[in-house]
Amino acid sequence: MNIILVPLDGSDFSAQILPAIKKYFAPGANALVLYTVGTRSDGHIGLPSRPASADIPVPVYESQQDIELARHPIYESQEFDSRASALQDLLEAKAGGLRSEGYTVTVEADFGNPAESIIERAGLGTVDMVAMTTHGRSGITRLIFGSVAEQVVRNVAVPVFLVRPVVAETTESGGSG
Repeated sequence: MNIILVPLDGSDFSAQILPAIKKYFAPGANALVLYTVGTRSDGHIGLPSRPASADIPVPVYESQQDIELARHPIYESQEFDSRASALQDLLEAKAGGLRSEGYTVTVEADFGNPAESIIERAGLGTVDMVAMTTHGRSGITRLIFGSVAEQVVRNVAVPVFLVRPVVAETTESGGSG
């Protein structure tokens, strides 16, 4: 069975890879790993207190939020676990539909730079292909915005299946007059 890594960023654009996967990769012969990459968080802790003065050792905080965070800090590990769970929950919505069509689907979330994380995940040796959408940018827009797909293609040792979805244009119908 082939294992296909499918990076999704939560957008409708990235999810447009799923119909192409259904069209070209049969459920019985292919398992899917839906993968998303979120941004890191450092947690939330308040600024440390300072004494009111050299003679009065009463702690003083800069804001009400610092007082609250001093009492109940949110550490990086807590934030990581919470955000990873939320990202996986978003992927589970897509996974459920694919499972009902016969695919074996797992979901994974990671944090960091999307291109680097996808390349690292593909390099673990547990996937046979990466399938993703691409904006197909060229010229100055690619220079400014970069291309995650291009970085993945250049840096993974497995085949990469890219789909450039057609963006539907909306037209306004004019009235007769």
